[in-house]
Amino acid sequence: MPHMSLMATKPVGPNSREQSMDFTDGLVVLAITLQLFWAIDPFAIELWRRSLTRHLPTILAVAATLLCIAGRLLFRPDLRPTLGAVVRIYRGLILFAAFVIVGSLYARFALAIDSSFLLMGLSLILGGPVNLWLITTSSAPTSLVRNITIAMVAVSLLGVVMNTIDFGNMLYHAMEHVVLVGVALPLIVGRNLVVRLAGALLCILAAVAPNKITGYIVLLMIFAWVFVDELMIRTASDPDRVRAGLRRILGAMVGMVGVLGVVFLYQATKSHLPDGNTVYRMHTYQMAIDRFLDSWLWGRAFAASAVDHFDLFVVNASTQSLPTHSDPLDILANGGLLGAIPFVLGLLSILYAAWKVLARNWVSGEPAQSPARGQLAMYFLIMTSGLTVMAFNPVLNSASSSYVYWMCSALMCALVWSDKEIEQPALAAGSPIVGGSDEQSKGRTA
Repeated sequence: MPHMSLMATKPVGPNSREQSMDFTDGLVVLAITLQLFWAIDPFAIELWRRSLTRHLPTILAVAATLLCIAGRLLFRPDLRPTLGAVVRIYRGLILFAAFVIVGSLYARFALAIDSSFLLMGLSLILGGPVNLWLITTSSAPTSLVRNITIAMVAVSLLGVVMNTIDFGNMLYHAMEHVVLVGVALPLIVGRNLVVRLAGALLCILAAVAPNKITGYIVLLMIFAWVFVDELMIRTASDPDRVRAGLRRILGAMVGMVGVLGVVFLYQATKSHLPDGNTVYRMHTYQMAIDRFLDSWLWGRAFAASAVDHFDLFVVNASTQSLPTHSDPLDILANGGLLGAIPFVLGLLSILYAAWKVLARNWVSGEPAQSPARGQLAMYFLIMTSGLTVMAFNPVLNSASSSYVYWMCSALMCALVWSDKEIEQPALAAGSPIVGGSDEQSKGRTA
């Protein structure tokens, strides 16, 4: 990953002043907040379904992006090389998005197919590399990232509150990875036991209120991360290496007991859990697998409908034309190996970069509860747990949820770059944005 400065991840000096965001950055935050509101849908008003409001957040995001790009390139032409670095980070995913967009445009205009995969490709570009470029070229990147994080946590908390009021119904369908991890931020980054306990309770409530299996899986992933992260950091700071090794062995044993406890709890409560619409899913999954086997190299080249008519029985929905409910299978069926390989490699490359930064504390034993590392862990968990959710839900096949997922990848990459700036300050001497404070960043890019 190229070394590019971004923002402060350490406290600035007492005389430093934090620069506020400009108008166009504020529009970006507003557009992202609307995307979150549409995707999580805390009031269950389904604005994402209505024809007049369905694409409103995306339109605003495009408008804010164009204003930002125009302003940055007009007044700060030295930022153009930053675009090349962003493209290198996302090159695998950009290739995948290009494949999706080209095939979808052919389906839309040559085959007259309305329900194409076009938004899957456009949301990746707009939410991922474009947002990363906007963050890295902002004059107030710290404020920009922090405000986006606040918006995500706030909308997630609102979703949990509303789903608790409407207990038992699903409000934030296919967004468990965002909502649960968002409200778990106090657990991930908190220093006070009461704060961390509150985060854990909110996370549990967020999983129990909609009573969805993927929500429980995300909950277990969050708790597993917190447990392993705490164990590795605490033992790494222990000067007695023998004792540290024994503590890790004990921790592994506790973890195995926890796994057995989860299995026992599942067996005791599975009659109260939803069945996951297994008949519907098995039918659509088999259709996707058959399509992949028929054309394993390029599938249908994304030149086909993103939904299929389900004819086994009448479903509890407004239409019988439904998606596969598995993004990985959709990618294999419609893109074959030519679509799946760049997608997997591109996603793994950015996840691995974040993993290396997070795991460094497991060796150094440095405290984990810094705001920057906490945010990085949050977005890393959203990205990884999102893979579980999208395996059983159409996350990438919906405009707002897809945009939010790739927006989290941009924030994750931005925080990784910030860490690289601190580790190698010499490389940042000529960078357009430097570590320190937002005020310092603006001064060096003027």
